[in-house]
Amino acid sequence: MISKKNLMKDLKFCKELMDRLVDMADSLYCDEHPWGSNYTTIQSDIIRLRRELNNVNHKLDWQYQDK
Repeated sequence: MISKKNLMKDLKFCKELMDRLVDMADSLYCDEHPWGSNYTTIQSDIIRLRRELNNVNHKLDWQYQDK
């Protein structure tokens, strides 16, 4: 089982990734060209965030063994 300290560390990292994603989307978005050429960058960041969240999810499984 994952400790609360490690869980919070992982979740804060995910929050930081999400905050950066929101900031980037906010600075790149405009009505004329919604995403410009950075669409794939945003997609890649979303994929990374999803992977990190999946890792946290697996660590919350009752059979998880901290290695």
